[in-house]
Amino acid sequence: MSNGIDVRVDETVVRQVKRPDYERLATSMNKSTLSFDNFAKVLRPFMMGEFASEDIPAAFGLLDTDHSGTIDLGELAIFMPVIMPNASPYMLLHHIQKADKNCDYKLNLEEFTSLVNQGIGRDIALGRL
Repeated sequence: MSNGIDVRVDETVVRQVKRPDYERLATSMNKSTLSFDNFAKVLRPFMMGEFASEDIPAAFGLLDTDHSGTIDLGELAIFMPVIMPNASPYMLLHHIQKADKNCDYKLNLEEFTSLVNQGIGRDIALGRL
């Protein structure tokens, strides 16, 4: 039933990651991380979801470091250290399972696209674990 009222919800996120800060944090950690440029390329579709759908395959390619055609927990974790330094693999697994259709604990491109388009990637990027 429609009453002719359109509702629009906007969310403003004010969190800025500057290159020097990112690089300082990344070098101080004992974990693998993405370069700042690659981090930004992955962050864009995570934050914008379906509005950056053209960037999803490139982000997937950057995270699929072993070129297996899937992203596992370890590969997704290289995106996380600066955003969530204490994120555990179990926290990531919780979100991966929401899009992991075949229950192999990995995301193929279709599953990754679903994760991003559903806003799950945004939740991960914002630390909503």
